[in-house]
Amino acid sequence: MKPINLQSLSNGATMDQDKRQQQRSALRLVEPELSLVRRGDGPDPRLSELARLLARRAAREVFEEQMKERSTTRS
Repeated sequence: MKPINLQSLSNGATMDQDKRQQQRSALRLVEPELSLVRRGDGPDPRLSELARLLARRAAREVFEEQMKERSTTRS
C-alpha cells in the first residue's frame, strides 16, 4: 500500500483558528482517493472476482471434507 502524499499551499507561520481552517482547506490529495462508486453498467469486476475466489475456497473446503469422510469410512 502506497502512502498518500499531502501538499500544503500555506506556510503555517501562526496557528490560530482561522489559520488552521485555511490549512485544512489548502491540503489536497496528490493521488486520487479510493472510490466505491460504480461506474458504467454491469457488475463490479472487483466484486465478481471476490465472489469467484470465495466460491472456489468453499468448494475446496467441501471437497476436502468429503475426501476425509471417504477415507475414514473405507478404513
